[in-house]
Amino acid sequence: MISSRVWLAVLLLLTFILAACAVTQSSIETAVAQTMQISLLETAAAEAGLPTRQPEATQPLEATMDTPQPTETVAVPVEIAPEPLPASAKGIILNNGECFNFDNDQVTAPDTECDVWLAEPGLFRQMNGAQVSGYVTMTAPTRTYCVEGRYEPGDLAVQTDLYMCFISSDGRIGFVVARSYLGAIPFTGIVFDYWVFE
Repeated sequence: MISSRVWLAVLLLLTFILAACAVTQSSIETAVAQTMQISLLETAAAEAGLPTRQPEATQPLEATMDTPQPTETVAVPVEIAPEPLPASAKGIILNNGECFNFDNDQVTAPDTECDVWLAEPGLFRQMNGAQVSGYVTMTAPTRTYCVEGRYEPGDLAVQTDLYMCFISSDGRIGFVVARSYLGAIPFTGIVFDYWVFE
């Protein structure tokens, strides 16, 4: 026969198991009740047009991060001319009586588009609203220097190896530098380099 101690131990074990089940059942019921309350509150808020907040654990990662907005790219003007200048901007020949257009890189007869006219030997005449600065530099000027330069009307003497800023008839900024004179005195033309900043 089974002793009373064994019966007591079995009884205690069964009591302990039943108590554990009751606690577990109670915890499960509490969790279910809380979930239902949250669901009911969110449903009521949504119906009322109020914003709802998802629990942190179920909120997607992307929603918690700030999405960068695309930024507008602004072109920054180039301040310095390349060194050396490209071949297309060097060694331009301008004979007396010819005109040069800094906007389209063309040597023409004086017309309604050209910027500087070699009106007389070694003399630039500003044309069609273009401006050339008589204030020279010994090195290539920057774009900002030419924008802020001093410009005066009238004809300008062309001197070799001195940089002169200009603003073309289309408003483009640049510089011109005569490299040599052509012919003997009186000169028949000039050879020059130039640069137009973008």
